[in-house]
Amino acid sequence: MKRFRIYFIAAVTVLTAVTAPAQDKGVSFSGGSDLVSSYIWRGVYEAGVSLQPTMTVSAGCFSATAWGSVDFASTSYKEMDITLACTLGPVTLSLADLYWEGGAGSRDPIERHYFSFGSRSPHRIEAGASWEVSDKFPLTLSWYTILFGPADVNSRGSRAYSSYFEIAYPFQVKSIDMKAGVGMVPWNAYGTYGVDRDFYVQNVFLNAGKTWNVGENDGMNIGLFTNLIWNPALDDVNFVGGISFRM
Repeated sequence: MKRFRIYFIAAVTVLTAVTAPAQDKGVSFSGGSDLVSSYIWRGVYEAGVSLQPTMTVSAGCFSATAWGSVDFASTSYKEMDITLACTLGPVTLSLADLYWEGGAGSRDPIERHYFSFGSRSPHRIEAGASWEVSDKFPLTLSWYTILFGPADVNSRGSRAYSSYFEIAYPFQVKSIDMKAGVGMVPWNAYGTYGVDRDFYVQNVFLNAGKTWNVGENDGMNIGLFTNLIWNPALDDVNFVGGISFRM
């Protein structure tokens, strides 16, 4: 727990350091929100109709993003994530604090208070890396591993270092932006994904969307998207629709 507190405080400190020189050249802000028919995370159903705001500050290759999700039941699910990332050419490295309140039964019971860092803390610290093969062949390989977090356990209650590996490929069909991919869990991560199994395929998806610009140059972007998601491990399928607003 002591290490967990240190990493969490360090993440907040870095976020503050990045946002502080906002008046300097090279620093940019962006934000927006999505409205989705259901919230699916890596193939796992989390909540029903949800509002998901986001805000990002970028400087050079670095970025800090705050992202949240709350469903319209208001008391059943709430999430708040802070992600620090660095993009170096085709490689993006990230460190994220994932805060869940509610969600799947395998992740309960947890403490609801944001600044709780005990044995029932709702926080997880996750490291990630993504690599895009090339501009001409934009296949992306991504790996994410949870480093700290009380709920990060396998079915025996031992630390799991829950990991997720994904292969995705974006393409276009006429004017529609598409993406297809598959995500896998390499070893037992019962406390995070709720599946008591070692290696398995968890997320097979096909996404389609289109974005329109509203206003001059730096105006708002409005997008419509649909995601067809199959989770073979849970024998579950979800068809998600949504609308996005970006500025």
